Amino acid sequence: MLYKESQKFNHWWLWLLNLTIFGGLLFGALANWDASNFVELLIGPLILALVMILLAVLELRTTISEDGLEVKFWPFGRKRIFKSEIKRAVVRKYSPLREFGGWGYRIGPAGKAFNMYGSQGLQLEMQNGDKLLIGTQRPEELAAFIKDWLEQEDVLTDEIVSLKLKELNENRLES
Repeated sequence: MLYKESQKFNHWWLWLLNLTIFGGLLFGALANWDASNFVELLIGPLILALVMILLAVLELRTTISEDGLEVKFWPFGRKRIFKSEIKRAVVRKYSPLREFGGWGYRIGPAGKAFNMYGSQGLQLEMQNGDKLLIGTQRPEELAAFIKDWLEQEDVLTDEIVSLKLKELNENRLES
């Protein structure tokens, strides 16, 4: 592994906002407590609690090794891309709302995106024309790494071949 970046929703203001709304909903439910409608009163706080749990476990992890890169957006999935599949790679500024309709795992006019927050990302153009953007919070470091990484000679190892065969078999089984 040569490069690794992990991103989580860990902004204090986001948690303060969620906890404030959660407290307000819970206070409202307790203030209007009635045994006949307790389920309706607890729906709001329960849904927000589930959203907060999801935000706490969401993680965007980008790992780049000699043979390719892997992006995991837990718990929604992962994508493995071999270096030989990449036609072009550049770190760029982008508009999450305009290009992809927001943050998360998105599909938009500019292709697919895995992003948590911010407006910097690694734009990949594949040999087959597909585009993928991976958000980053370390754009300068990633840009320098990608430049050197792409200039390295590809060495076809047994591990790379077996990983590619495994991926092809997985894709065939999913189809």
